Order: sequence, then C-alpha cells, then structure tokens
Amino acid sequence: MEAMTSIEALRDELADYYRRLLPDAQLPANPAYRHPFESLMDACDAAHPGLSAYRLKAMQYEIIADNFRPVLFNNSPFYYEMGTKPAQCDGNPWWKHPGGWLQRRNNHLFRDVNPTDYFLSRERSAQRIFTGAYVDVDHHCFPMAAVIENGLETIYRQAAEARGRCASPEESEFIDCAMRGLLAVKKIADKFADAAEERLKTGAEEPQRRFLRRIADSAREAPWRKPATFYEGLNTLLLLREAGGSLEGVGTTSLGRPDRLLADLYRRDIESGRLTPAEAYDLVCRFLLTGDCRYDKSKPVETYSDHEMEISFTLGGCDERGHEVCNDITFLFLKAHHELKLIFPKPFCRFGAASSARYLEAINADILSGRSALVLVNDDGLIPALIRAGKQPEDARRYVCTGCWDVVVEGCENAPTGHYINLPRILEISIYDCPETARAGIVCEKLDGAGTFEEVYRRLSGSMLAVIRQGCAMIGRNGKVWTQVAPEPLFSACMSDCLKTRRDYTAGGGRYNPHQLGLVGFANVINALLAIRALCFEIKRLSLDEFLAAVRANWKGHARLRAEVLTLPHFGDNRPESDALARRLHQDIYKQTRGLVNERGGAFEIGYWVYREFRYWGEKMRATPDGRRDGDVLAHGINPAREHPAASISAAINSAAGLDLTACAANSVANVLLPAGEMTAATLGQFERAAAASKIGLLQLHCVSKKDLLDARAHPEMHQDLVVRVCGFSAKFIALSPEWQDEFIGRTIYSQPA
Repeated sequence: MEAMTSIEALRDELADYYRRLLPDAQLPANPAYRHPFESLMDACDAAHPGLSAYRLKAMQYEIIADNFRPVLFNNSPFYYEMGTKPAQCDGNPWWKHPGGWLQRRNNHLFRDVNPTDYFLSRERSAQRIFTGAYVDVDHHCFPMAAVIENGLETIYRQAAEARGRCASPEESEFIDCAMRGLLAVKKIADKFADAAEERLKTGAEEPQRRFLRRIADSAREAPWRKPATFYEGLNTLLLLREAGGSLEGVGTTSLGRPDRLLADLYRRDIESGRLTPAEAYDLVCRFLLTGDCRYDKSKPVETYSDHEMEISFTLGGCDERGHEVCNDITFLFLKAHHELKLIFPKPFCRFGAASSARYLEAINADILSGRSALVLVNDDGLIPALIRAGKQPEDARRYVCTGCWDVVVEGCENAPTGHYINLPRILEISIYDCPETARAGIVCEKLDGAGTFEEVYRRLSGSMLAVIRQGCAMIGRNGKVWTQVAPEPLFSACMSDCLKTRRDYTAGGGRYNPHQLGLVGFANVINALLAIRALCFEIKRLSLDEFLAAVRANWKGHARLRAEVLTLPHFGDNRPESDALARRLHQDIYKQTRGLVNERGGAFEIGYWVYREFRYWGEKMRATPDGRRDGDVLAHGINPAREHPAASISAAINSAAGLDLTACAANSVANVLLPAGEMTAATLGQFERAAAASKIGLLQLHCVSKKDLLDARAHPEMHQDLVVRVCGFSAKFIALSPEWQDEFIGRTIYSQPA
C-alpha cells in the first residue's frame, strides 16, 4: 500500500514537472525562441570560424553537458531528466532545444546543394504527393544493446583504438567527436551523482533518501561501466534515450527491448537476493511512469501532433538464436502498463504462431479491457522480410519497433521513415486537371482515352513508379550532405560497424543503411483499377471517358453507378481477380524500387502505413473511381478501403497475405476492430496465431462495439478508460476531437473470426 501511495505521488510529481517544462516558446512553430545554451554555442562558433560539423557537434555535446542542471524526482530512483527539452520532445531538433542547434544552423545546406531539387521536393510535400525531407531527424533507436553489454567505457576504448587506424582527417574528426560525446554522457551521469549527494546533505526523508543513495552509488558507474543490476539496466535505457536526444538533437524514441536486454541482470539480482519480484515490479512501475506523465491525456486531439510522445519499448519475440523471449520482465512490464492504465510508453509486443499461450493471454487481457494501447508486431512476417532485405538472420531477430511502427535492427542500423508516397493523389492527378503539379515537376499521364485496361494500368502504374523513382533519386543525391549538416557520432559509436568503418551513421557507416518508404492508399488504387476494368472493359457498362466524367462530377447524378461500383470486386474480398491485381501492383512497386540507392548508399525499403494523413489528405482529395466522394478518408495501411469493407476479417487478412508481404521490410500495418463482448482471450489468441501466417507486419487490434463508442461520445464521464489506437498513437476516445471520433466510429468492426 505504501509503495502504491509513493507511485501515485510520483505520477503527480512528474505531471506537475512536465506541465511546467512545456513553454509555448519552445514549440516548433515559434521561430523567435532560442534556448539560452545556444548563445554559448554561437559564441564558440564565432570564436573558432570554419569548424567542421564534427567539431561543432563535439562543442555542442560539451556545452550541454557542462551547463545542464540535473533534475531528480523525490519519488523516483532514476536519473535521466536533463531539463533541456520540452516535455513532449524526443530530441527532434525542430523543437527549440539546444541539442538541435547544429541541425538548425546547417540545415540550409540541403537547399544549397541543389536549390532546384530542394524547391521541387518541398512542392511535392506541400502538394501531398511524395512527402518528407531528404533525411529523417526523428525515429531514432539508440543502440542500447552495445551499452548494456559493454558499457560506454569499452566503447570509448574501441574508439581510441580506431583512432589509430584513421586514414583521413574526416575519419579522425568523426572518432574524436564520438569520444567527446561518450565523455559528455559520463559527465552527465557524474553530475547526477553529485546532485544526489548534495541533496542527501539536506536531510531528505525516506523513501527519497533511499532513492538518492541509489543514484549517488550508481550514477558514477553506469552507463560508463556496463550495468551491474536490474535497476542500473533500467536506468541506462532511460538515460540513453534522454541524453541521446538532448545531446545529438535527433528524435530518440525507443527504450529498447528490456525483457531481452535485462534478463540476465534480473536473474542474477533475484538469485542473489538483491531484489525481490515485488521490488522489481515497483521499479518497472516507476520506470514506465516517466513516459506517461509528460502530457495531459484529457487534452483534445485536434492538431497533427496532439497526444504524440514518440516513446516506446518492445517486448517478446525471439533472441538472436531464435529462442522465444518471454520471461518475468515481460510480464512485469505488461502488468504495470495495464494496472497503471498507461498509454505511453507505447508497448510493441512481438509475437508469432509459436508464441506461448501465457504471453498472448496477458496481451489479450489488456485488449479485452477496452484498451488499445499496445501493438502486436509479427515475427513471422518481419524477420523473413528483413532477411530478404539483406540482413543476417541473427541480426534480423534483434529488431525493435520504434516511433509509430518503424522497424529497426537494433544496434545495426537506423532507418529514416519520414517519407510517404500518396498513391491516390497520383490517381487524382491522372484524372483531374491539376495545373499546380507543374510547380512540383510532376507529370502524370491522363487515363482518358485509354483503349484497354492494360493501357490504363500501364499509364497509372507508370506515373506512380516515376514519382517514386524520381523522389528516391532526389533523396539519394541530395541527402548525402547530411554528414556536413549534423553528423551523429555519439549515436554512431554505439552502433555496429561505425567504429570499424570509421564513418558516421549519416555517412553510411552502419552495418545496414536502409531508407523506408510508406505507401499510402493502396486499397483505393486497387479498387479504382478493378472498377475501371469491370465497368469499362469487361461488362462495358459505359466508356472509360463516361466513367471518369461521373467521377469528376463527385458522383452527382450517378448514384446508381456509384452503388454498382461499391458491389464490385475490391481489395480485401479475397477473390482471385482482386488479389491478383493487388499482387501485381505490389510486386511492380517492389521490383521498381530495387537498385535505387539512398543518401547513405543503402537500399529503399517499402511498407504500407501512414500517420494522420489518411484523414487529412482524404479531406483535401476529390472523388476517385473506387467510389470515394470528395473529402472521404483514404485507406489506412494494408486495410481494405472504407467504401469497400471486407465481408470478414479472414477475407481481409487473406487478401493481404496474397501480396507476399516479405517484400515489406519497412512493415505493413493492419487496423483490426473486433466485436467487444464476443471475444475471449482464447479466441483472440487463435486469431493472432492465424494472422501471424499472413505475414502482415503489425496489428493494431481493438475489441470495441459501436454502441460503446456512441455512448462514450454522449457520456464521456462513463468511459474514462476507453483507449483507442487512432493510427500511430493511442488516446482516450473521449479526448478525440468530434472529427476524429466520427472517423473512428466509421471504421469497420468485423464479426468474430471463424
């Protein structure tokens, strides 16, 4: 009882601190704000003109480490909070924190290297065609395993050895900067120890004194030396995420895989009597609360980033040898997340057909309670996809999920995921007069006048592939200046092969160097092609030009025609003709993106996912041949389109399986809503094992009823704990704006799987 009282006190303490840490001045939209540390960086820059990006980054590390003031919480034993970032910031440099100084200083180089390309790229983003900057300064997964297994001291020694093998000034500067970054983290930890010792002199009472003694004893050891206890392992995960984002100025989102990384530490602590299961649970509760108390969960979800925290952890799955990871830590994390009613950190639960029954039951108990906070990630799909993409099997099995659904082989790579290709928008340009696309350098062949379906397919797929290839080429040739803009030597030093190659991650020094592309609205395009083929070339109900005229009229005066379109074969119905066409386009996109080289010399990987744009972009798009009207939402991930819901969840899953999703090393996302009151943990487990065979990468699974959703909208006070997965984030349903509530209520709730 005393422990839970203390945990609730921590919840209040964290909420109060982070509420005060988010001044509006530091929001990305405020160009005038500058953090006080930036004036120190400016002065150093002015005093030493001509410094390389590596030397400037090392200076940035040291100024932050020298000047930050450690934040210790009365009710927490963890040392991690540096107080230099806004509460919701994971390190993304466009939040106004000092770690983003170098990125903001040098970002103009992306424009300067090729102003024409830069303008075209910005236009393509603004016109919702091929979106995203050349590089991704978010969605980073700090290489936790190397630090847990070796400690920063060993990595520092490895860097010193690599220093003697440097063959160029750039290699030397990279290694020197990495070493200074590692020492900066050591200084940060030492300052936490100093702060705890000073606080102990003030006569603090229990349990604060116990927490402070623990910090004072451990902070001088871990993470400089590898963690020696379960507590030190947990703190290392927290500190690396926070210090990585604060120093490097990139969005550092993941807390890694605690049940794999910390299993030996936990076992030794339990066996030695240093730790009891109850004490371990208390630590896990306090650890997780650090991610959930940074924002007001009752605040309305209205703007693009509301309720987005970009902090996650991954559980379950298998180890490098393929053995299941399912242990006491797994269940401690699942229990704490459920009992504390957390939404963040985002839990990604790896699973497969062979997952243990107890593990799936623990996951499903949370889902059945009306909480869709955790996400299921399919080993049986993603590991083969990663191997197909060129990863070694033992590396592929180490993957984590970070950000919203981003797949990263932990410690071996980081994959930019900031690009979306809006397939329905290219369809729209192929049908309508869109003169604005000339500014973006986009030319799509019109569908009018095509004499055969093959000609329609050739024109549309050709336009899509041209947009994709042109966009990838821009990334490949212009993103190469990333290292001159803002290298990441601290991050890179902990990643496999960067010290060996003596190259920064941004220069392609990682073992693997993928760049991921999110394909948007796949089902809308397939359904449009199926409708054109059926109505214009098979049953010949009307000519292609007549059909397109009806679409351009937003179906006004053509209600019967639209009704007929909605009865036609569609993606998700598991009919041979639908699945064959979907597989054809999927394989064409995959084949045509092979051989393209990204900004770091690696490959582009494809996936099916999109954040909130499926609604925002749909609202701005005109009607399409699949039956969409002006403003209707787009299909999400690998789901059937809203206008053509699958007759059963089995049909939807089977259609996705028919694509061969091992081509999607960048993941494939399915939203699945099943009926509340009809499902049990056992039936959910059966569904999950069957879904694993489909090779869909990620399931966003709900057990809800339309009745409960409507009642929650009418009586929000009665549904405080109803949590839904909107897209890449979860939120209380009652916190959603009316528009988002309408969108969610409009989703298909499937009947119980057979």
